[in-house]
Amino acid sequence: MFKVENFAALDKIRESLQDKIFSIEGSQTGGEALKEEMSQEGFRAVYVSGDIQMAMVGANTWRGGYRKYSLDTASIKESFQPTSIEADSYLGYSMAVASTTYSPLTIIGAPRYEHTGVVWTVFNNIKRQEIHPYQPQTGEYFGAEVCAMGVDSDKRIDLILISSPMYTDHDGEGRVYVCELSHENVLCHFDTPASIVVLRGVVSDRGRFGSSLAVLPDINADTFNDLAVGAPLENDGQGSIYIFRGEGGRKINPTYSQRIAASEIQSGLKLFGISISQSSYDQSGDGLPDLAVGSKGKVVLLRSRPVVTMTATVSFNPTQIPTQNVNCSIPLASKANICFTMSKLSAINEAQAQVNFTLILDANRKIPNNRAWISKNVREKTGSLTLQLNNETCHNVDFIIEACPDDALNPLNNELRFTFGGLPSGTNLRPSLSPKVQTTSFHSIGFEISCGKDEECVDDLKVDFNFTSSSVVKVGIDELLNVTVFVENRGENSYNSRIILTYPIGLSYRKFTSLRGRIECNSLDSEDGVTRGKTDCSIDKPIFKSNSVAVFVVSYGHNTNSKLDRRIFMTANATSGNIKHIPSTELYKKKEIDVKYSIFITVESSLSYNNFTFGEKDLQKPLKQEIKVANVIRPLNFTVVIKVPVKLGDKDIWEDTSNFTILGCKKYKDEEPGDTDFVGKIKESKILDCTVATCRVFRCSTFMERNTDQTYRISANISSRWIEQIGLSSAKFRLTSTASLEYDNNQYIFYSTTFNNDPPVRKIEAEIEVFPKPDFTKEIIGGSLGGLAFLALLTAVLYKAGFFKSKYNDMIRESAEGGAGPGAGPGAEAVVPAEG
Repeated sequence: MFKVENFAALDKIRESLQDKIFSIEGSQTGGEALKEEMSQEGFRAVYVSGDIQMAMVGANTWRGGYRKYSLDTASIKESFQPTSIEADSYLGYSMAVASTTYSPLTIIGAPRYEHTGVVWTVFNNIKRQEIHPYQPQTGEYFGAEVCAMGVDSDKRIDLILISSPMYTDHDGEGRVYVCELSHENVLCHFDTPASIVVLRGVVSDRGRFGSSLAVLPDINADTFNDLAVGAPLENDGQGSIYIFRGEGGRKINPTYSQRIAASEIQSGLKLFGISISQSSYDQSGDGLPDLAVGSKGKVVLLRSRPVVTMTATVSFNPTQIPTQNVNCSIPLASKANICFTMSKLSAINEAQAQVNFTLILDANRKIPNNRAWISKNVREKTGSLTLQLNNETCHNVDFIIEACPDDALNPLNNELRFTFGGLPSGTNLRPSLSPKVQTTSFHSIGFEISCGKDEECVDDLKVDFNFTSSSVVKVGIDELLNVTVFVENRGENSYNSRIILTYPIGLSYRKFTSLRGRIECNSLDSEDGVTRGKTDCSIDKPIFKSNSVAVFVVSYGHNTNSKLDRRIFMTANATSGNIKHIPSTELYKKKEIDVKYSIFITVESSLSYNNFTFGEKDLQKPLKQEIKVANVIRPLNFTVVIKVPVKLGDKDIWEDTSNFTILGCKKYKDEEPGDTDFVGKIKESKILDCTVATCRVFRCSTFMERNTDQTYRISANISSRWIEQIGLSSAKFRLTSTASLEYDNNQYIFYSTTFNNDPPVRKIEAEIEVFPKPDFTKEIIGGSLGGLAFLALLTAVLYKAGFFKSKYNDMIRESAEGGAGPGAGPGAEAVVPAEG
């Protein structure tokens, strides 16, 4: 202490010290630059072939570097203190040495270089590479830790690991880049992002993942070294470490295999993982490597768990699935025997574990297509076993297998999964399962194959089909198109035999009928209007035996509105699960069939009437006939052919025959009758038609929509000239015209109840009645004679009745005889007139 009168004395002391004080980190003016005064030599140290190499992170104004000392003489052999790197870079904050073919390669980190960090490689005391961070971030501390790792046991360095513990991502803080060492070059592939390998921890706002790195010996008995990474700020500063497994091909698995949190070890630990021992020794005396992990105020020693391997087997009884089943409705009872054996990989004599397993039957198929079950709709069986070291432990599972399944060629692939849980035993820790053990395995049970000594079935399938009882598809008439399929196996047993039929758009599957053999069919009609329909039929599943024949009928429906091509085809293709087929096998057939669409057209007419008096030659009378044509089912072009008798012998039936027409029709021709002896035929049948008369043919071509009609009219004067030559003065004749239809017979077929589906020929009839000429002479003479005869007869009757006698003489005579009054007779009393 010293006494001063005022503060001016302090200013003098300050000025004196200012000339002598060293410039410190961050000061840019005055003083002398630091050399090695604050180098912090030994901040990092590595052993290099009998020498020791120590980092000087604070040398040359915190530029950094390192020195190599001989362990024999303690003298400096090499010094690397570059002045080209900027001040405050902290070169030597991390350091690792990798042995190469020619000379050691030093990897040294400078995490404060340009506030992002950089890593140098030094070969023979000369800078070789300068590795900058990928997507640099201010303050990420790239190069805070570097580590040289030999993955396998060949003692060569394979990987260089570089950490950026303060790199912030959306899901955490810190990362470790995995780079390859090729000769004397470190390859991080930062120029090809897809090739970059990065290690990360769990999601954490603050973790400082990568604050420490350490190569571990093979702690899981997979023959590859492992890596420990510290994250001391995870879980609010409690910290954790991560274990990453080495892999074949000089690689490391970027997904951590184990995370050890401080809270799992001891309550109250802080900054667990701030440091990790670079060497792992057996400190506990159990023959397994141990790991020392630093934390705030404590060092934690972690013991390695013993590693075991596991063998899982599944056997079946029966060993093969029978295929010669007579009754396909009864499932087959089977049994699976599941066994586990635990063996040691670490130097231990006892271990105990629990295995939880799940057996999935026919695992490659989805429910309900699986062929085996534990019980109805259940195909999984779970269980638990406790295992002892080197002891086989087993469990039996009963199950059933579908009899006669669709697929009897491909085996049932049964999946076994298990989880492993180590149990403590004696002084040993809980064992862990080697990562090389597959916890999922498949165990197959196959079907019996009866194909001779070579056990290789060579089938010889022949397929054929025909269109049953039909040579044409009648759309709108026949509801079904039946296809009869014939299948024959002329070779050895055929497994999973199927017939696949394809059919055109417009047909729809209806049913199948088995005539011989066990047939099952399912079908899928065309849904997109492009893809053909497909019917898939299994034949005698599971085995279509040698020299067997199957016959079945598949029915396809169509309706009135179905749209098909003029000619359609179907195909039949035979397939099987057999690998080999005899070359002569006839596996494919294709056949075509015509398509005709039904039509229904009605022709209607009413009976007309007219009459003539025989003998009157030049009479003519109007005659009208109507022919109504109606189209019912579908629109189409067609022609109505009308034949009208126009001449009998040499006499015209109609007036002005040359101009005789029908509106809407065209005169086509006149047809002569086949028989000229028309008189006798007409007298017998009283029918005047085209068999006895010359007929005029009219063609009425039209297009008609569905449910529309059209009327044709015959309107002309009929003549009486043709009547006389027949010689019948009194008769009723039928003047008969005809109407028939013509259409495209290749496309259409007439809807008819008759077998031949021919359109009807409609008769258009007119009744012509002939009367004789009237003659009244006979009637007059007969009437006169009849009147005279009647008068004579009447006179005779009156005369005989006394109509012509005088009654006065009789009255006088009666008075003279006695005066008996009128009415006197026997028993009669006389009536005397009273006197006045």
